[in-house]
Amino acid sequence: MNEYLNIFIDKEEPSFLDKYLKTKTMERIKHTSQFCGCDYTSLYSPLFFYSRYFHSLVVAHMTWHFTHDKKETIVALLHDVGTPCFAHAIDYAMGDALNQESSEKDIVDVIKTDNALVNYLKDFASYPILENHSPKLCTDRLDGVLGTCYIWLHTHSLHEIKEIYDDIVVLTNEEGHKELGFKTIKVAEKFVKMVFVYAKELQGNKDKYVMNFVAELVKKSLEKELISLEDLYSKKENEIVEIFHKNFASWKKFTKVKEIVSTSVHPKEFYVSVNAKMRNVIPLVNHNGNAMRITEISEKAKVTYTTLEEYKDSLYGYVKEIEEI
Repeated sequence: MNEYLNIFIDKEEPSFLDKYLKTKTMERIKHTSQFCGCDYTSLYSPLFFYSRYFHSLVVAHMTWHFTHDKKETIVALLHDVGTPCFAHAIDYAMGDALNQESSEKDIVDVIKTDNALVNYLKDFASYPILENHSPKLCTDRLDGVLGTCYIWLHTHSLHEIKEIYDDIVVLTNEEGHKELGFKTIKVAEKFVKMVFVYAKELQGNKDKYVMNFVAELVKKSLEKELISLEDLYSKKENEIVEIFHKNFASWKKFTKVKEIVSTSVHPKEFYVSVNAKMRNVIPLVNHNGNAMRITEISEKAKVTYTTLEEYKDSLYGYVKEIEEI
């Protein structure tokens, strides 16, 4: 974990973040997985448990590196405090797999419950280096891509992560707003390949199956009154996992399965068949003094994005060991 985090820490560290790290709000998301429940099954094998807390810390350090703006860096640290246990899997439970925007509590509502944070931070604004609309590049989305490729899917090394990160600068986009982009086409093309890995995985049946399985267990736990909706925002994720373990035989099978079956034939087993949010990043590149989208200047990138747009997994995904929840 520290080797990954250290890539993004400047010599001039934002020590003003320390007091926020100790608040109950930040402590809670230490126990919320970045990868939406994928840590609990052998279908995946993350290098380590990457929590929303560490994701937020990485994003804060990135934001400080590119802006040296104290307020924007604090907002970056706090941007995921409204995330429930299992993160976007709860969007699946709420029937929002396509947009994945239903489960997260408004950050201001969360802050109001923590007196320490109310005193530290009085207002929020729009910060495009931290967050902006897809497919623009921002620090939150940058860690999503880099962390997925290194921690979750093991497709890229720390050396490759650092090469990408060191080539990024703040540019002005076509709308006249600040946005992260690349100094060179060569490195931007390497990043596009990482985006392909990241976005394709999230469109695949394996990730959708995990999200849908966890979502269905959450719904059944709510129906049986084993948990409340508020528990998803207050309990540690491993506490919810223990409830799954004690009450659902399918959870024990889920933790051990290693293979997803994709098929066009309707399975008799528990399956997933859902359209999920397409995540994508089309970065800017500084080309002859002008900030341009990589698709405007790189045929390689255009081909990669076309391939991504055309990708579609089989209609159904299931695992043989789990017939029902």
